[in-house]
Amino acid sequence: MNDPVVPERQEGSAMPKTSQCSDNLSEKPETPCAGLSFQQVLSKRGDRDRVLLVMADDDEDDCLVVSEALNVACTHCTFRCVRDGAEMMDYLNRIGRYRHPESSPVPDIILLDLNMPRMGGREVLKRLKTDARYRAIPVIILTTSRELEDVKICYDLGTNSYITKQSSFDEVVAAMKTLTEYWIEIATLPPRKTHTREPIEPDILS
Repeated sequence: MNDPVVPERQEGSAMPKTSQCSDNLSEKPETPCAGLSFQQVLSKRGDRDRVLLVMADDDEDDCLVVSEALNVACTHCTFRCVRDGAEMMDYLNRIGRYRHPESSPVPDIILLDLNMPRMGGREVLKRLKTDARYRAIPVIILTTSRELEDVKICYDLGTNSYITKQSSFDEVVAAMKTLTEYWIEIATLPPRKTHTREPIEPDILS
């Protein structure tokens, strides 16, 4: 990825009129309020509904580019990056530096690079999708690999999407905007409370 040149933030295009707005957040409609842009819909939801994306990638520049792209594409998203697959598993299982809950909130979406030291993205994906605590969390592969064999293996292991890393910052912004709009506005994310971290029987991971 190239070094990011961050453009000025712009309002998204208006959403279709599908419902009437409510000033009472406890009575918010299930569909977006009429005439509001994507970012305005997120603003009405408040900080308690921020979406957390956690990315595992050993390339610090790629982490920075995705972080800056999300700042542009989704102002109500929170982003964290860990260095490799082993650190991702430490994060999810609250091991070491992540043992305190405030340092390792449950992610709503996980982004995985494939080729990382210690533990690669395929192994992390396999562990997540065979672990009852985490299998419902959407996992997006974000990699430079265009190999069809990698694509097939990742979908066989249960990835929710496979995205090839873009070469320009504008393309990364567009990809993050599409990704977050889909998972926030079109799809329904699983409730965070389903991602329990209680010990499970060892045979679940076999």
